[in-house]
Amino acid sequence: GCAQGGVAVEIALAHKHLTGGGMDLPVVQPVFEAYARERGVAQRLRFHSGNFFKDPLPTCDVIIMGHILHDWDLDEKRLLLRKAYEALSPKGAIIVHEALIDDARKQNAFGLLMSLNMLVETPGGFDFTGADCRTWMKEAGFKRTQVARLAGPDGMVVGFK
Repeated sequence: GCAQGGVAVEIALAHKHLTGGGMDLPVVQPVFEAYARERGVAQRLRFHSGNFFKDPLPTCDVIIMGHILHDWDLDEKRLLLRKAYEALSPKGAIIVHEALIDDARKQNAFGLLMSLNMLVETPGGFDFTGADCRTWMKEAGFKRTQVARLAGPDGMVVGFK
């Protein structure tokens, strides 16, 4: 989930015209709301209480899943991408931000080690390549996808409806 809302808060601070929110389990709501208040963006951010496996995702134009998919097995990854597709507006987009493994699985040592970490710490989680994620996005219905490297070991995969 969104945890304290760091991504949503930073986007709201950088783009004063945007509204947004985050979704996580109910216990996280006071933490999210306090952080948004402290940073002066509470009036533009809304907390959505729920379990992203059991509850529908809130409707919106853009969904950001930052270091979410790597926690889950392949079926759960695919389910979350399908749910995102269903929640997005007709011209919506999803951004998956992770320590992407390079497609050749040879260069991003951090991504490979993070995947090993997920295999040890979770029942079925693993990191993945940009090509893997693009395939899953297309299976979910996304029409166009692209991969972009970010600073450090991270990258993002963007899917457009």
